[in-house]
Amino acid sequence: MPAQNALRLFLAFLTLAPAAVAGEATANPQPGVNRSSGTAAKPRLETHKDLIEKARNLTLQRDRLQASQVLVRGLRKENKGSPAYRELAKALEELSGLLYTEKGQMLHSLAESVVETKPREAIEHYQAALRAEEGNVSVLKALARAHLALGECDQAGAVAAQAEAFNPVSGEVRLLRLQAFDCAGLDEKVGALLASTDVDLAPVERFARGLQIRDFLRRGESKKARQTLGAWESAQPEYPDVHYWKWKLSFDSAQADRAAAGKYVRLCQNLTPRAKKSYSLDIDLCKHKGSVEEYLKSGAPKGAIPPGKSDE
Repeated sequence: MPAQNALRLFLAFLTLAPAAVAGEATANPQPGVNRSSGTAAKPRLETHKDLIEKARNLTLQRDRLQASQVLVRGLRKENKGSPAYRELAKALEELSGLLYTEKGQMLHSLAESVVETKPREAIEHYQAALRAEEGNVSVLKALARAHLALGECDQAGAVAAQAEAFNPVSGEVRLLRLQAFDCAGLDEKVGALLASTDVDLAPVERFARGLQIRDFLRRGESKKARQTLGAWESAQPEYPDVHYWKWKLSFDSAQADRAAAGKYVRLCQNLTPRAKKSYSLDIDLCKHKGSVEEYLKSGAPKGAIPPGKSDE
């Protein structure tokens, strides 16, 4: 079967071990026996590489839950940020999101092709994919984002929690939980998750900057909000929402930054399909474009509050 063969080839590629490890295995073909003395040796402690190998074997058996649990157990024993921790986390990311079946692959691809224009239909395809690929974190993440696109905060949160059960160290999954709490207006939970250090948000931090700024403002820490915005702008000066927040924060000063508002609208209008894909994890991208356009068209005087109420 093509899907099974592809799975085996992928896992065979991942299991290529360094020559030193291969040499060690050859030198000790009978674990637990000291060849020089013929006496029983102490059992060899299970290394992180052993756990990764065990998880890959479980993946070949399509036992995603057990494979994930083996790797999570290993992560808990390692120092966060150590080479072993990073290898285990990488393996968990790969194996928890690996599509086992042709049907799952087809349904996932079908959902991806319509999610922007027909999110409800995409949700149905993602759910069908999960019936073929139970616990697949790639599908769960995409399903949660589709629910968020429709403003279905509770459903998105429940799906993100399922994904976290399989991969509790994923920055992308943690971002989804933050977005679901923010969607539901659960500010305290957003703040608590942002303050937590159990998951590394660095790989997805640019998509969480708006949440961080909003949390600082909610707590009255405008200085930290401005510092966060400054770091965001330095790293991604063409990120549309950088300029939304420059405009938003300017209302605390003598005059509103209409130039920032204009740049925000232009960047949103000129997003290419490739750029949209690169920002796909940010469900709030250009969300305020309409209200900012209304503000600019109204000819509001400098320092005026935008039409209606504040966006935040």
